[in-house]
Amino acid sequence: MDIQATSSTNIDSVCKFCNTRPRAYTCPRCGLGYCSSDCYKSEAHSECSESFYKQCVLDELKSQESDPEGRQKMIEILKRVHEQDLENMEALVESDEMDDEEETIEESVEELDSDDDETVPNLERRLQNINLDNADEVWSALTDAEKQEFEALIKNGDIEKFLPQWVPWWTYHSKKKLVEDLDEKSDEQRIELPSLIDVPIFNELQKASPNVEFNVINVIYAYAYVANYYNGDYLNCPVEATVVFLDLCDNMKLNKIYENPESAINSVIHRVINCNWLPQDEQTLSAFKEAGNTIIQGSDKKNKYLYTAIALSQLHRLLTAAKDEILKSKNKIGSKEFSTKFAQRYNADNINLSKKILLLYCKKLEYYLSWTKSHHINMYT
Repeated sequence: MDIQATSSTNIDSVCKFCNTRPRAYTCPRCGLGYCSSDCYKSEAHSECSESFYKQCVLDELKSQESDPEGRQKMIEILKRVHEQDLENMEALVESDEMDDEEETIEESVEELDSDDDETVPNLERRLQNINLDNADEVWSALTDAEKQEFEALIKNGDIEKFLPQWVPWWTYHSKKKLVEDLDEKSDEQRIELPSLIDVPIFNELQKASPNVEFNVINVIYAYAYVANYYNGDYLNCPVEATVVFLDLCDNMKLNKIYENPESAINSVIHRVINCNWLPQDEQTLSAFKEAGNTIIQGSDKKNKYLYTAIALSQLHRLLTAAKDEILKSKNKIGSKEFSTKFAQRYNADNINLSKKILLLYCKKLEYYLSWTKSHHINMYT
């Protein structure tokens, strides 16, 4: 028994792709352990890693739907990817010394150029009337060559170069100066923070339990993990992000009551560790705990509860968006090529996402917002 258990432990601790080095990370989608980025991007893991990077780009495309400048920026990025691919092909032709192979490559380049110039409208025109919020529409507007370019970028990891860098809103601390110019706005004032959901101070708060504070901490740390996991784009995939949040937050899903901050935080950590499709390496756990600490501590003593109120407001928007998305998905029609090819892998079997239950969750968040507001009436800036 002991020998078998030891053997099983050794196997589980080895990278599933190279079978030589010890595993250091766990893939959030397939649950397999790997040792490095090379193994993560390997051919054996390509189906899973491609899905991850494609979702990153998809989220960025969706975020540009109501932003004309952002839409134009994304179109320019796609055009640069296409032009870079053509330059690489031309460079390959020039450097190839074998005549037969050179002629073949030149012919393929000429055919591609001919298609671009004569028969295929330019990318900007093809995307002009496309709903960037619909992945299948965007995918269907691309040529076969562009689809291959996109998949190649995902396989080699170069797609990360085109994704915008995310700066968490809770890092917008204002820096105190010994001498301040009255006409100069602080760092925090210059950067627009997410707006707050306006709620009244409920009469029921007079009978609020002292445990509310710890329950809020459980909610905030679950939010911190979700925000980091989705690189800030959780509102662009509301159903999946809501599933993750509820799977980590026992106070919301199970109405669990906490007696102290430690138990509230450890509950989220425990849920992460026991969820085999979420990242749970040391770096991930450290990052989300640091984010939770920063949100709870607030920007400064004067506005200690401001960040907590913002996080609760963002969660309220997330659950509302999930409710709307569920209602819309019932009537969706059309091509599902992209959705089928790059389907997300997450377990929603034990999560109730009905309209009624999501409304109840939103009411609970409104109660926590009211409690937060009552504890620091000046948090609204």
